[in-house]
Amino acid sequence: MTPITRPPLRGLTLAAIVGLAALPLAACTSGDAPAPESSAAASQDATAGAPGDATPTPTPTTPALVSTPVDLDCSALVDPATVAAAHPGLSPAPVPEGADDDGVTTPLERVAAADGTLCAWTDTAGDTITLGVAQYDDAGLTTLANELVATSNWVPTYGVEGYFDVTQGVGRAEFLPLPYDVVLESTAFVEPGSAEPVASQVVAALEAGGATG
Repeated sequence: MTPITRPPLRGLTLAAIVGLAALPLAACTSGDAPAPESSAAASQDATAGAPGDATPTPTPTTPALVSTPVDLDCSALVDPATVAAAHPGLSPAPVPEGADDDGVTTPLERVAAADGTLCAWTDTAGDTITLGVAQYDDAGLTTLANELVATSNWVPTYGVEGYFDVTQGVGRAEFLPLPYDVVLESTAFVEPGSAEPVASQVVAALEAGGATG
């Protein structure tokens, strides 16, 4: 019988087979595993971005209000007959002193600190309307207007930029017949219209006197 002959393996093919067999071994033994990070370095990396390490952002400060003293007669600002018609029984009275024990400066206390004009009317039941008129520079008026936009409610009926809110039963109307800031407060002011008769007269009196513009 004729023997079956097989072609000899070529050198290149044999080398490839040997190389393939060696790959898994090389993959398992090539290179050393990275050394674990030291505990001290890991601790530094963990604390490097801690929130407490960040530099705090400075809080912007409100610029100081620059005021000019105001010396206006209360009866010229508001006709007593107007007050009596809108709120019967009210008559001129001393301005009540504000409470300073809470550390908060109210708008009327701010008017007093600016050497503004303060007026008050009261009745036998103790209801009181208090008026304050202060004058500030343009920067101060802009600051006050921005605060009112954020903290109060815009009112379109006072003839100038005006706002109204009620806090703890006291209605406060504040409006800006430039260069003045006018504050009206009373427990009788339950909504913007309650303050409108007096507010409109104050604005008209300031305009008639040439004090606004």
